Amino acid sequence: MSNSSPVASIFIDFKSAFDQLWFLGCIGKLKRLGIPLSFCNWIESWLANRRCFIEINNKKSRWFEIEKGGPQGSVLTPTIFITYHSDLDTSLPNCINHLFADDLVSVISGQVGLMHSKQCLDLEKRCKNFLDHLEYYSLLTDQPINLDKSVAMFSARAIGNPKFDIHFNDSSQTKISWVPDFKYLGYIISSKLGWGKLLKSTMFKVRQRVCLIKSFKLFGCTSPLLRKALFSSFVLPLFTWIYPIFPLLSKKQQDDLSHFYSTCLRRVLFCLHWNDNLFSFALNEKMLIDRCAIYWNNFFISLSDSTDGNLLFEKANLTEFRKCWLDKEFTISCLRKSKRFVDHRSILEKAISWVSSVPDQSSVSFYEMDEMSLLEDFAITF
Repeated sequence: MSNSSPVASIFIDFKSAFDQLWFLGCIGKLKRLGIPLSFCNWIESWLANRRCFIEINNKKSRWFEIEKGGPQGSVLTPTIFITYHSDLDTSLPNCINHLFADDLVSVISGQVGLMHSKQCLDLEKRCKNFLDHLEYYSLLTDQPINLDKSVAMFSARAIGNPKFDIHFNDSSQTKISWVPDFKYLGYIISSKLGWGKLLKSTMFKVRQRVCLIKSFKLFGCTSPLLRKALFSSFVLPLFTWIYPIFPLLSKKQQDDLSHFYSTCLRRVLFCLHWNDNLFSFALNEKMLIDRCAIYWNNFFISLSDSTDGNLLFEKANLTEFRKCWLDKEFTISCLRKSKRFVDHRSILEKAISWVSSVPDQSSVSFYEMDEMSLLEDFAITF
């Protein structure tokens, strides 16, 4: 999008994903991946020789063998499913694939350096090629696709929706519909890649739950401790979904969200006549920015002790070398900087920069006792 290229994100829904796990194909792939034979035999005995029956109105059917699907509720089932589809990238070329359990999204972009109309034509060909490869992959792995729930989202700096349709088997009955936004893994993704719809949806849910908590006070007698416990149990989890993306928000969005969090907590405790600073001081309550900073600091500590963290550290070193080359501190033969180059900062770099800008001490204000006495005597002027 930074290079003015149109992008199509195709969200694929597998039909009864875990229930369609092919036993023989799965064991064959596990052996090809080099997993020890004893582990493969254990997994095969765990999957095979399973039976079930169907009961309707206290009438049971005969027992029959199950040839597909992993046990429901097992931790091992999604792990085997992901391993079974570990070769998805090699089967779906020219796109970026993100697979989390059975949720797949593939990002396809048009060619850079062309007119917008020609880019859309090129994107249409890439999408058609992607769907052909996906259909072939689903047949080979015996993993059917739910066509009714598979959608696509068009993202571009240009205004307007795409002027082409994408579908399976060259049939209009299998056409994939274009949507303006999509909820993926709990987050609302819009076509312009903004966070506005997610924030509005979160704030709407928060207001509903705050009203329910306030109704305890209106229709009876409750203690502040109970309302605070209800807030921590039913309202605070909605804000925790914002923690991972808080550094990516604009300064205005961060300030508005922090004020909204404080206002909701003051409504629950019936302290609306206090401002944010006095409220945080009186109850020693952490603000939203403090909670987000604690979340990211704990995340960085956990990341530093993991293999993923080491890989990201190596990638950061390569990025620094690339930045030095872009700043012409040294040259590399046969490499030239494109005139259409658009500067880019990684999400991890943005998060580290934001965490470093947050003060080490808490945002809870501190007042001297003389100031508190002055507040008690002259509350309005204070």
